[in-house]
Amino acid sequence: MNKATFTVLVFCFTSFFCFSQKELTGIDLSEIKTLKDSLSFNDKVTKLQQFVNEDRLDIAEPLANQLIDIANDIEYTRGLGLVYRLKGVLNNELNRYLESNESFEKATFNFQKIEDKNGLAMVSNDRYIIERNKGNIEEAANHLLDAKLQREQLNDSIGLTAVYNNLAIIYKELNDIPNAEKFYLKSMKMARRLKLKGVGLTINNLALLHTEGGKLEEAKVLLKEALEINKAENDLRHTAQSYSIMAKVAMYGKEYEKAKRFYDTTQCVGTQANFKLIVHNAKQQLGIIALEQNEFKKAEEYLKVAREDLIKSNVTSLILKNYKYSFKLDSTRGNLLGAIAWQKKYQELSDKRMNDLTTKKVENTKSRYEAQLEQLRLQDEKEKKEQQTKEQLFKYRLMTFISLAVIAVILVFMILIIKTRKERKRYIKELNESNQVKNKLFSIISHDLKNEIHGLESSLNLMKEDVISTEEFKEIVPLLANRTHQTSILLNNLLNWSKSQMKELNPKPTTFDITEVISNKFTFFRPKAEKKDIQLINQLGSAKIFADKDMFGIVAQNLIANAIKFCNSGDSIALTAREKEDFYEICFEDTGVGIDPENLNKLFAEDTFTTNGTENETGTGLGLRICKELIELNRGRIEVESIPGKGSTFCVQLPKAA
Repeated sequence: MNKATFTVLVFCFTSFFCFSQKELTGIDLSEIKTLKDSLSFNDKVTKLQQFVNEDRLDIAEPLANQLIDIANDIEYTRGLGLVYRLKGVLNNELNRYLESNESFEKATFNFQKIEDKNGLAMVSNDRYIIERNKGNIEEAANHLLDAKLQREQLNDSIGLTAVYNNLAIIYKELNDIPNAEKFYLKSMKMARRLKLKGVGLTINNLALLHTEGGKLEEAKVLLKEALEINKAENDLRHTAQSYSIMAKVAMYGKEYEKAKRFYDTTQCVGTQANFKLIVHNAKQQLGIIALEQNEFKKAEEYLKVAREDLIKSNVTSLILKNYKYSFKLDSTRGNLLGAIAWQKKYQELSDKRMNDLTTKKVENTKSRYEAQLEQLRLQDEKEKKEQQTKEQLFKYRLMTFISLAVIAVILVFMILIIKTRKERKRYIKELNESNQVKNKLFSIISHDLKNEIHGLESSLNLMKEDVISTEEFKEIVPLLANRTHQTSILLNNLLNWSKSQMKELNPKPTTFDITEVISNKFTFFRPKAEKKDIQLINQLGSAKIFADKDMFGIVAQNLIANAIKFCNSGDSIALTAREKEDFYEICFEDTGVGIDPENLNKLFAEDTFTTNGTENETGTGLGLRICKELIELNRGRIEVESIPGKGSTFCVQLPKAA
């Protein structure tokens, strides 16, 4: 067979298969290719719902299987939930109970995966209907309670109205009258608030519950409202039902004339609504009323007409009731042979009914049992296949683990090699950083420190060589003292900076009053401040902190020196302290030239930053960096605010003394 012929055959087979599938379900699924086609998928699910509702299960089942395959292919989780839900209903109709439960569980899993509460509520409602039809009332109630919880989470008031009504019906069947009444009231209240149609049915049901419970006055009030609603909505069936219950209320109260009028109206409205059962029941009830009033001929006529209609409609429960009252009628009239005949008919029909119910139960049990046996057989085959698959998987896993172990060993060696290289890079980086510290230190010593010492040496040489007189030397002593102190500050900063780079700065905190330290610093800096015509203002009160006193002294010294450096003649430097809950905030506020906003982030950076002062004073850029490190070592913070042309404020926060 050549390639062209083979291609033609494959095409024909594919076309025939697709055509067959389309003919089988009457639906073309070829247009669903990606998740973007989910709307088209949902349309097909609606068609599947229609097939299930119409009991066209031979078409519905293959369509459901195809839709599941497509939903898996396009990864449409909600679609899987929708189809598995309908497949659960379908399998139940085919008496495949295990598969039905499995389908519902899969639907629940997919809806939970995407937190689709509406889908979960639909599954719970389906399972409620199935279990109720099987007679499993308690199981049905559990599923209905799940639906209630999901509708409440959705705030779905319309859905909750129906759920509450169904719960009331279930609780009535379980003979739990208080709960039945509670949920009827909830359903009514919500339906009224939402102005939903059909609330008359719920009110009728509650009225019937009250009637059977002997609460006749409450039932009358409800029936009046139900009648108004049903008439306003032109709902003839429920209007007829309202009149029927009103007649029943009248009979309970032995108001037979009123009951007759209500049953006559029930017949009239029921006939218009083609509600045959309620019409037949009304005729029978009129016969019972005639019997109670000793109108035997009229009672016989009504019971006869009702009996003929009920036999045609095959309503066994009402036929039995008819035989019971026909027996009572003949007994009352003294017709013993007639009464015995009705008793015999009643017994025969009752026995037949019991036999039919028993036979039906046996048949249902048998079919269910056979279905479960078949499901168990299939389950057993499935488990055997799964066991074989597990054994194969074990072999594959063993080979995989061995391969992974080999890969792991290789990876360990690679990690060790990479780690060694990283360590080497780290050592090189640390060495480079150490060299940079050394170079920076030598640069400062060779330039800034050298200039300071050279200036002192030159001044002393002038005295030594008698270039200047003693009086002239005394005049420059303050200058020499200031330069000496500047050199001392520089040396201290260099020392502390070097220690910080070597991680050797260790604070020794003690309790002390900052005013003592600041007073000493003000005394020292006053000559220099006066020389630049700068006013030093000490607004500090007594403030005891817990920190390293020497380190705080270095910080204060640097911040005051820095402030003087950037102040012009006539400016001021003020020190204030504010007490906070756990710390003191000491602020160094000057009215100097301020700091350019672009330079604020550079002040405490790793790379040193410096600018010349107002009289071209120079610096190393280490002072503020040292301040930050010393403050942080003492569990504090340093912050700065500045407005160019108006001044700067450096605030230091340090712990209060205990």
